[in-house]
Amino acid sequence: KNFQLEGLNWLIRSWHENRNCILADEMGLGKTIQTIAFLNHLHVFEHVIGPFLVVAPVSTLKQWRN
Repeated sequence: KNFQLEGLNWLIRSWHENRNCILADEMGLGKTIQTIAFLNHLHVFEHVIGPFLVVAPVSTLKQWRN
């Protein structure tokens, strides 16, 4: 969705500007997919392999593991 792409681009821009940021909005708007897409962008385009610190609710982490 357009707002998810906007959030992804904001994360990428913040990374390029060396700014720390927190992606936070209402539940159900796609923070999980934006985070996965951002980490994929870092790996594929920026050649950053980690490590990464991802802070998320336990329920989200369980879904990611599955």
